[in-house]
Amino acid sequence: MNRRFLAPAKVNLTLRVVGRRADGYHLLESLMFFFPLYDILEITPLPEGLELHCEPAVTALPEENLVLRAARLLAQVAGVKRGARLRLVKHIPDGAGLGGGSSDAALTLLALNRMWDVQLGRSELMALGLKLGADLPFFLGGEAALVGGVGERLTPLPTPLTGTCVVVFPGEGLATRRVFQALDGRFPCRPEPLGLPRAGEDLALWLENDLTLPALELMPGIGVAHAALLGVGARGAVMSGSGSTVVGLFADSGQAEQAVARLVADHPGWRIFAGALLNEHPFLSEANH
Repeated sequence: MNRRFLAPAKVNLTLRVVGRRADGYHLLESLMFFFPLYDILEITPLPEGLELHCEPAVTALPEENLVLRAARLLAQVAGVKRGARLRLVKHIPDGAGLGGGSSDAALTLLALNRMWDVQLGRSELMALGLKLGADLPFFLGGEAALVGGVGERLTPLPTPLTGTCVVVFPGEGLATRRVFQALDGRFPCRPEPLGLPRAGEDLALWLENDLTLPALELMPGIGVAHAALLGVGARGAVMSGSGSTVVGLFADSGQAEQAVARLVADHPGWRIFAGALLNEHPFLSEANH
């Protein structure tokens, strides 16, 4: 019997680049939340073998997709002989800084860990996920968090925080590698580490992203999206991850809906979403439709 699961997007309200390791990986500090934009993963058990069908395709070959790579990695590590047919329906834009591929891969690990009765613990899954991408530990951690290191250090928020967002994808994605190459070591030296927001604190005060400048050099449309969000009443706006999506914070859902209507009318080529920040991953939630 097949099962269907939801893979949420993420947004970075803060992203600081605080160093670079000898192996070239950048060290980050980032305040991250889940966002209610979902890919849908459908899994059908098979006696053996792993298959993936992705709609629409986001890689040239299925073998390059993080979902199939995650399934094969788990099967190899756990010595699993059973298989699965994986069907991925994409709603999170590719190359958007919303973590769609990482979310899909993390959900694959979570779902197959349970369906195959592998019984790896969360910390073991995080170590496995880090081999596939820096955002996987966050999606496997299941809580809004301050993320540090190369993505492996998670500090969950002490209290849930709320915020209403409008997320704008300006129609074209950016490759993370290109943005970090364009960064070229241009990040500020900060004496103090990033702290944690307090209960009731205005999250608009936390909007910051050190990757904005290099991303703008590659795609000036990010600046257009940023200005457009402020122009329709956002209390603040920030690029998510390495771009190209820009996130605007609004006072409430009513103002967010009005902003979406205006943005859709003025920018028909953009993909625009509204929703509340999520503090928890909808862990293995089944899609209702």
